[in-house]
Amino acid sequence: MKRTHHWRGLSPAERAVIVTAAAVQVALAAGAWWDLWRRPADEVRGPKRAWALAIAVNFAGPLAYRRFGRKPVPGPAVGRARTGRRTR
Repeated sequence: MKRTHHWRGLSPAERAVIVTAAAVQVALAAGAWWDLWRRPADEVRGPKRAWALAIAVNFAGPLAYRRFGRKPVPGPAVGRARTGRRTR
């Protein structure tokens, strides 16, 4: 027999888990879309349109974009200089 759950039938702890997971998903997707929108096309592996669609996939899309979709951009070293002294 098929069992369905309704929001009213969930415990407060179950509701909190669902709301937290949804908030994390929205934050990951929003951050990935923001980065994709601001990043030039030549700094993205593959078509930006395809990554925009992939980001919509729960958790996996934004994480895959962060890991595989962005090309490394050379920039200044952060933290310690090559001499071993801290920079400010």
